[in-house]
Amino acid sequence: MEQQDQARSAGWGITRRCNLSCPHCYSAAWKSSKDELSTDECRQVIDTMPELGVDTIGWTGGEPLIRKDLEELITYAHSLGIDSGITTNGILLTQKRVDSIAKAGVNSFQISLDGSTAERNRDIRGARLKDFEIIINGIKMSLQAGLPVYMAMIVGLATLDDVLPYIDLARELGVTSVRFCGFVPHGSATDEAVRKRLDYSDQPEKLAELVDQLLDIESPKLILDPAHGPLPPSYEFHKCIAGVGTFYISDNGNVYPCTGLLGERFLVDNVRNRPLPEIIRDPKMTEMVSYDRNNIHGHCRECPYFRVCRGACRGAVYAHTGDLDASFPVCLFRASQNLP
Repeated sequence: MEQQDQARSAGWGITRRCNLSCPHCYSAAWKSSKDELSTDECRQVIDTMPELGVDTIGWTGGEPLIRKDLEELITYAHSLGIDSGITTNGILLTQKRVDSIAKAGVNSFQISLDGSTAERNRDIRGARLKDFEIIINGIKMSLQAGLPVYMAMIVGLATLDDVLPYIDLARELGVTSVRFCGFVPHGSATDEAVRKRLDYSDQPEKLAELVDQLLDIESPKLILDPAHGPLPPSYEFHKCIAGVGTFYISDNGNVYPCTGLLGERFLVDNVRNRPLPEIIRDPKMTEMVSYDRNNIHGHCRECPYFRVCRGACRGAVYAHTGDLDASFPVCLFRASQNLP
């Protein structure tokens, strides 16, 4: 299979530095980082992307707006025909920064806000009460600047009851797309107290009830990420594109097959050791794409939807269980059928 000719998206955690310390942070962001790639190193990596068919970079963190060269890198990527999206917590969004981002030509702008009120956002993210209004103003300024804004919220046991009010808030602001991020115990979220508060794997019926309500909502557009697994009524899951249609670069240049396949188990190499095109051609990049799902044990093997579900995202399964061959632990179909 000639994989280098396929279009790819690249996730890039451009920094682990962050102005928040969210307990559930997937990337385990820090207040400082000593070994993140320099501007010149980033440019050199971007130079190799056109030959790999990369058409989009999703800039994440940490908090990517902490990087003062972010717009410079976005503009440079754009000069090579590569689009960009940003995921931010929105706290650093002044009018000047919004205008700068819009000028750089960002194609999507995801602003994370984990509650419909200042109190809910504070309780989930550990943010200040005043951060809520700062983020709301950032959303408004971004929309006024013509940026295509998504709002994003973590969905866990402690936030299930705030999902519908959150949708109402998005409508009120004029946001047309909302992304709900499923809880995945990775990074900071492996902490037992965090898992106890957010993990719904022991009570998936509560998530299933919520998803049933969400499927009837036409506006705003609702996006449930892969951590939720296959959705009703078809329970069909997308084909894995890890290492083929996507890959992820960390702040220090580590390369992984996907944003859902992070950690030492899935690390392929570092761009300081080998050029990105060589890393992309490493067989470990496509380990999950070629993974034999017939190895999966447990309830998934007997499921009538296994043909279209294929056991869901192996990255999410591994984060929950530590076993690549385990069944998906937060199955909406089983929850809807009251199966154990």
